[in-house]
Amino acid sequence: MPPCATGTSSRSPTVSRWTSSPPSPPSKATPTNSWQPSGPLHDAVVTAMPIFAPDLPPPADHTILIVDDDPTAAASIAGVVEELGYRVEVAHSWVCALEKFSAGSIDLVLMDAVMPGVDGFKLTALLRARARSYTPVVFLTGLTDPRARQLGLSAGADDFIGKPVDPFELRVRIGAMLRIRVLTKALEEKTQRLARMAHVDVLTGLGNRRAFDEEFPREVTRAVQFALDLSVCIFDIDHFKTVNDRFGHRTGDRVLSVMGRVLARGIRGCDRAYRLGGEEFVLLAPETGAEDCRTVADRLRNDFRRACASVLPDRPCTVSAGVASLAGVGLEAAEPRALLAAADDALYRAKTLGRDRCVVAAAANDAVLEEAAGATVGRSD
Repeated sequence: MPPCATGTSSRSPTVSRWTSSPPSPPSKATPTNSWQPSGPLHDAVVTAMPIFAPDLPPPADHTILIVDDDPTAAASIAGVVEELGYRVEVAHSWVCALEKFSAGSIDLVLMDAVMPGVDGFKLTALLRARARSYTPVVFLTGLTDPRARQLGLSAGADDFIGKPVDPFELRVRIGAMLRIRVLTKALEEKTQRLARMAHVDVLTGLGNRRAFDEEFPREVTRAVQFALDLSVCIFDIDHFKTVNDRFGHRTGDRVLSVMGRVLARGIRGCDRAYRLGGEEFVLLAPETGAEDCRTVADRLRNDFRRACASVLPDRPCTVSAGVASLAGVGLEAAEPRALLAAADDALYRAKTLGRDRCVVAAAANDAVLEEAAGATVGRSD
């Protein structure tokens, strides 16, 4: 957006065609920027101007932060803004401005460019770094140097209003900036919804493969960095192809939905569950050892079997699971692929041992013991 001139246009004010003669232009002795719009036509424009379109929120729904180290100047601007119906917050220092802005309810910032210590240019950069959503910033300044304005734009300012501030111009600029704010928020919310949709499995509501591929390496990195354990459990619904072939894909989808609900309701807030594809699901359990994860997996297996009775009352529906943890399979599993492969191998052993059970990945000399434990769990269900 190009810088806006601090003075008014050199043209005479617009005059009605029925006026016999135009008003006299300002005297040469009068500074150009001292002329203020006035008269019946100006008043009619101000009254009729649709600052807010019908589909945009009214002024009372917006909060404007005024930042000025001069209490008198800040109070003057605040009075004008409040008369327009907006909520107002005032800050006389950069520290106070950061505190009020960080609260997250500010829709527009009106800021003096020249302030002691941290000036408007530096403060704008700080606000932009902390912003969770795009918030317009308008400088209130008497600076006319183009380089100063370019510096303001580079720091993140969106517009300038010259001092002394004309209430009419202030109203117009506020309306324009808040339109940008409203439309930007709508775009940000839509983008966030699309991002969530891109990471969610539509059928089950769990994270999808894309979400898992992005989040799993981060969890592994975090666990290794802070010397924490991390368990991975892969679930695979037993004989799912037979369910689809015999009862139809609609019934198969209901079975998958049941698994999604069981996982979503049966895990902690810090855990994450995903549908990798087909009938395969995975659970990430941060700061959890393999045995604790197996306990959770067995509970989820039993919950799934009971919940599926309403979908397939005449045929038990079961799920097998394989668990692996960073601590349980050794340091070489600090790589995400290695840890996932260990869990997948454990799942394969669970299938080989007769399904409907959970097997924990272990070192080679413990493999027989783990398989026996898994078989015992399977027989007790």
